[in-house]
Amino acid sequence: MKDSTADTGRTARITDARSYALRLLGYRSRSRKEMRERLSRKKFSDDQINPTIKFLEDAGLMNDKAVALELLRYAAERKNLGRRGLEMFLFRRGIGRDLISEILSNHTAEMEKEAASKLVEKKMMTLRHHPENVIRRRLWGMLQRRGISADIAHRVIKDIDKENIQ
Repeated sequence: MKDSTADTGRTARITDARSYALRLLGYRSRSRKEMRERLSRKKFSDDQINPTIKFLEDAGLMNDKAVALELLRYAAERKNLGRRGLEMFLFRRGIGRDLISEILSNHTAEMEKEAASKLVEKKMMTLRHHPENVIRRRLWGMLQRRGISADIAHRVIKDIDKENIQ
């Protein structure tokens, strides 16, 4: 008698975990790691989390590669991150290193230069009245924080025409 009540309670907790996971996926896609962290935060045990994640993956509702591609598109368009910045952004969101490498294999230096140019163009609006050395230093720091490679940052800053600086 006691075993059937325990099974019912366990099944109810798994159902609760699934409901919560589906609610989370209703807001946005999540990686396996993100989902595991969110379910753990709600005090679900591994015995409840593992079947829930398996259920979501089997149903095609959770796919790390699809999440990674979605995050990459978002980060590239909205955040104008360089390759290193994209790597860190994806890693923090729970995407594995192998998958990150695979997805970023198509990310070219030209794409990174375009992102850097957009950032510099936007930042120049607020820096126009500063001395040239201050402008270059601030642009360099901003590009480095966004994960733009040093070579591309140097080229983009060098390409700024003198009219923009003075």
